[in-house]
Amino acid sequence: MGSLRPESLKTMKLLAIAFSAGVAAFVCGCMPAAAPAPPAKTAVDTARIVDAIKTDEVHWNNDWKSGDAGKVAGHYAPTATVMTPGFAPMVGARAIRAGVTEALDDKAFALTFASDKVDVAKSGDLAATRGTYTQTVTDPKTKAPVTSKGTYVTVYKPQAGGAWKAVWDINTPGQEASSVAPAAK
Repeated sequence: MGSLRPESLKTMKLLAIAFSAGVAAFVCGCMPAAAPAPPAKTAVDTARIVDAIKTDEVHWNNDWKSGDAGKVAGHYAPTATVMTPGFAPMVGARAIRAGVTEALDDKAFALTFASDKVDVAKSGDLAATRGTYTQTVTDPKTKAPVTSKGTYVTVYKPQAGGAWKAVWDINTPGQEASSVAPAAK
């Protein structure tokens, strides 16, 4: 075998580099594309949700004062459940509106409520309020107005349009939350 000239060595090196680059390009082109990175999760602004629910409570109280059953019932999701002591659960928009209409038919009826705690899930898909209420109704036996106080829990979910609506609403008469002694551990 004879020796290679420097020009031949230079040409062979260039051919080797070009061949290697071509093989690398071919191999990379045949490999499946990497899966796209999942979209970054947007942080949920829980303070904004708390503000939206607190604002809705103000409107809801005003709607009770207005005597408009449609407006009051409009604060509930279409499949919501309302549970009030002494009555069967009201499930769905029709039952809730009927219950609200019956309550508003009482000339002495009045209701005010305010949450003292609003919790929002980190995911932003669920919220719950806890608070106190004052309600006046006509006593069926004495026909006199009777005022009672109690506590409630309302669970909210965002709806298609972005509004937060009550999906579960339960109340219980009795002492206000601030005067209830904590349970013993």
